[in-house]
Amino acid sequence: MDNNNNQKQQVWLVTSWEFMHFFKWKQEVISKLILVGLALMVILWQYIKDEQQTVYKIAVPSSINTLKNTDNFAFIQSNKTLNELTKELENEDEDIWHAIIEESPQGNGAKQVIIYSKDKQSWLNELKLILNQQYTQQYASNLGLANEQLEILNQAAVFESKYLDQSVKSDDSPGQATAIGMIVLLFIGIFTSFGQLFVSITGEKQQRVTEQLYACISPQTWIDGKILGQMLHSIKAMVTAMITGMLGYAFAAVVISGNSVDFSMIDWALLPWLFPFALAGVYLCTAFMAAIAAAIDDPNHSAKTSIMLLPLLPMIITFVTMDSPSGWALTFLSFFPITSFAAMPVKMSLIDVPLWHPLLSLTFVIALCLWIRTAAGRLFKMGMNMYGKEPSFKEMMGWLVKGS
Repeated sequence: MDNNNNQKQQVWLVTSWEFMHFFKWKQEVISKLILVGLALMVILWQYIKDEQQTVYKIAVPSSINTLKNTDNFAFIQSNKTLNELTKELENEDEDIWHAIIEESPQGNGAKQVIIYSKDKQSWLNELKLILNQQYTQQYASNLGLANEQLEILNQAAVFESKYLDQSVKSDDSPGQATAIGMIVLLFIGIFTSFGQLFVSITGEKQQRVTEQLYACISPQTWIDGKILGQMLHSIKAMVTAMITGMLGYAFAAVVISGNSVDFSMIDWALLPWLFPFALAGVYLCTAFMAAIAAAIDDPNHSAKTSIMLLPLLPMIITFVTMDSPSGWALTFLSFFPITSFAAMPVKMSLIDVPLWHPLLSLTFVIALCLWIRTAAGRLFKMGMNMYGKEPSFKEMMGWLVKGS
């Protein structure tokens, strides 16, 4: 009996040791707090970039008296002509109207509603939804609906958007699909670098491989090679994913649907701009992750592992901002070097921008890449030499700024 109890105690002792060997509660708490912080940053950005006002003033012809105001939209009747209203809408000095509605009947009894706005904003989707609900209620108020009326009830109005800002591309342009595709490919490329850098650098640090190589090669040369090598892996993964996706789409279109292959959803004119921004973004993220990975002593419980996920933040913020391509938020992200590699191509895919915009944005991100290269070399040398002890964030910032 004593032997059984002793064996159970030993099993529990080994179980506790094995669990606590890889579980450091302080590091776990820090890691989770970092993840919560990233989520809060995304939520905060979503709140800050939201340009929604208290009430949007929508001009409607005097003949339309059936639209009801809501919490966010006020439908105001006007006797002015469409030209007069659009001139007032274009006036930047006076905030008279936010949109104009023009209504015309269609042959089947439904109505075509044209929404004029200065540019493309996220609240336009909410406006269309509210208008569709109100037009549907108008049809639903009629009793004894026939089959034709039931069909109209499913789509009470046909909507079309027209933007006074000629730089905004139409909703049926291939730009949005191209932008989403680029963000997905960037996710794939960065996740590829994340996994391989994490395993490679932390493994070399634990085995003391890099310290031996410092005798014949400088830390800057070593990390330059690592960054470029992982970039090639990321590019390979992105190209492979793109080819696989296109082949899968072609197979579904030809074999399953019996249609011809149509890649009109791709904005081919935008592709030459996507490549330099993607390369700069992958380089920037890879250099950052290499520097952080070098500072990780034990990959099983280090809080710095979560910091390596920071390069995903620019794509996430860009994705939640792309519904307002004409707003200040996406414009800021397009020139801010940390996010411009993802935001500027997305902005270019949704609206027409002057040539100097992408050139200036690309200049900023290339300058940041040159700086991060040197900074990553400093952090890499410091992190790989500090075996058995992880540098603190204060020490890392000191090496980042001073290099010592």
